[in-house]
Amino acid sequence: MSNSDRWEENRGSNDGDRRQYRAPTCFNCHEPGHYANQCPHCDRRYYSSRPSTSTSSVRPRSPRRYEARRAHSPTRKDFELREKLVELTHGVAIMREHIDAEKAKKEAKARRKLEREREKEEERRRMEEEEARRAEEEARREAKLQKKQEKAKKEATARAEMKNEVTLHAAMMMSEIKDDWIRQWKTSMMPATVVGNKDEKGKKRVEYGSDAGSSSRCIVHHRERKREEDVPLEGSPPMELPPKRTPRKGGIKITEPCERVTRSKARRKGVRTPIPAKRKTPVKTPITKTLKSAKTKAPPNGRITPANKALLRLRYRDTIMRELKDCDADELQRICKEEGLHYDGKIDAILDIVEYRSRVRFAGEEREVEVIPVSDSTDAGPENVPEGTQG
Repeated sequence: MSNSDRWEENRGSNDGDRRQYRAPTCFNCHEPGHYANQCPHCDRRYYSSRPSTSTSSVRPRSPRRYEARRAHSPTRKDFELREKLVELTHGVAIMREHIDAEKAKKEAKARRKLEREREKEEERRRMEEEEARRAEEEARREAKLQKKQEKAKKEATARAEMKNEVTLHAAMMMSEIKDDWIRQWKTSMMPATVVGNKDEKGKKRVEYGSDAGSSSRCIVHHRERKREEDVPLEGSPPMELPPKRTPRKGGIKITEPCERVTRSKARRKGVRTPIPAKRKTPVKTPITKTLKSAKTKAPPNGRITPANKALLRLRYRDTIMRELKDCDADELQRICKEEGLHYDGKIDAILDIVEYRSRVRFAGEEREVEVIPVSDSTDAGPENVPEGTQG
């Protein structure tokens, strides 16, 4: 009987009563009801319980349709423990992720803080460099400004010294010129204004100022001629003397400048006595203007130098002289009486009043600068006498 016949026989006999097959068993968790590819526990290893097809002769095994039931089957408690373990594992993973995130946040925060500190350090270093550069620039500017100020101060000091020297020299020259002018004016104008000096015929006696240098030179030459003795006079040519002429005035004649000036001396045959023109004051000068206070002009501001004192004295004298030039004889006599001065003519009275008031005004000041006139400083010896004036 063949196999096919036997299969048909078995089929026919079992049609009414089919064999009951058990439920599938998972090879992974060994739980019935599902296959290994449908197992919820994927993390478990697959246990191969399929029949071996090896050709090994050690222990051959025939394929089985049904696998033998295992002796141990998992309980419900094991399932709960497994679920708890899975939950714990999932919670640990979540905690790990949270810890990693917090750690990353802390690292990022520390990195940002370090970057901020680095930026602050860089900013501070840059500010220090800027401050040092600014301080150096300021010091250089201050040094340059101080040097410029010192230079300007030196120049101002030198200029002030030069100005003082020039002012002092100008004051000395002005004082000398004014004294010479006053002396010459007295010499030239006083003889014509003196009243009471008349000769026997009723004419004014003109007195000429004699120069000390010329008289000394004449005396020296006269003595030198007298010292010579036993001068041979025989065979000498006849002596020719110059024609006698009226002696000229010793002072300088002050006249108004003329457009045409000639150098001829032929017309100077006689000396004419200068007659000053009498000037009448149209309006009498009030007393309030004549008796002005001596403090009309205040001294210049700052330190008073000798040059300033000399200039101040000259200005004061000039002011007083301008005030007194228009006064008549009665007013001058009254002023001289008040000042305690002797009245000896209008010109002398004006000069005396000016000198007295300037001396009173500058009595408390320091001793004024000593001025040596040019005429007194020159040597009047024979070596300085021109050749034409010697005998």
